[in-house]
Amino acid sequence: MPRVTAVITTFNRAPLLAGAIRSVLAQTDGDLELLVMDNASTDATEAVVRGAADARVRYIRHPPATIARARNLALAEARGEFVAYLDDDDEWLPDKVACQRAAFAAVAPDVALVYGGFARIDAGGALVETHAPVLRGRVLEALLWQRDAFTGSASNPMLRASVVRALGGYNDEMTTSEDWELYLRLAEQYAVDYVPQVVVRIRTHRGPRLGDRVRDAAAVEQLVLGRYGPVMTPALRSYYLQKIGGKLCRTGDAREGRAYIRAAVRTNPRNVLAYAQYGLSFLGDGVYRRLHAWYKRVA
Repeated sequence: MPRVTAVITTFNRAPLLAGAIRSVLAQTDGDLELLVMDNASTDATEAVVRGAADARVRYIRHPPATIARARNLALAEARGEFVAYLDDDDEWLPDKVACQRAAFAAVAPDVALVYGGFARIDAGGALVETHAPVLRGRVLEALLWQRDAFTGSASNPMLRASVVRALGGYNDEMTTSEDWELYLRLAEQYAVDYVPQVVVRIRTHRGPRLGDRVRDAAAVEQLVLGRYGPVMTPALRSYYLQKIGGKLCRTGDAREGRAYIRAAVRTNPRNVLAYAQYGLSFLGDGVYRRLHAWYKRVA
């Protein structure tokens, strides 16, 4: 049996998919299998996968599903002790599997996730920035604060497959932030560790981005607040109330958004940004969105 199951989820990105597949098959530690989960593509995806001509590759075409659902389908098929996911537009560096497996061999049994540094590249493959890993150990509160990019993408970490199964896998009802939500549940019970080197190239481009669904993102934060609110500090609860309120204001629901922002102020009267958001919410969702975009650029 392979020690590692690599999983690529894909939909209509045949040209980019070829590079992702090559990056997996070129690993210096080749004790792996590769599952390519095709979300009912209508392009040359199947031909690209068949063209890899490697016995370690399994092509699985499935009906249209969320990325979370596709990853769970792959988890049910995975034979490896470890599982590592790769988006179809990203690429692993050659030593990724080797260094992450070595890290698992050296850490305590309660470590369930090992990640590394990452490089962001543009649509043409040019380097935009690199990010070094900083979070290790018990990281639940740090993940909730979201002050660090952590893995940067689901394409970065390697996970113990048994732990992901014990956690119930991904929440397949989610259409955004499904990896972060899984990592939160994992961090409740397990530790994480990292390798210092860059292990993945994450592509940034103008293609479809599920994370741009503001209303869906607010729903994720409401879910997280409902689950972890009782153990959050007042400052952290206020942060989530403020973020949810801001997203609701940006999507035209200013009345409900202001209710969340008022709750943020009551929870933490020192949350200065919440006061500003409350005032801006009366200017209309168009102005609010433009000012939000400006703040994100300069912050």
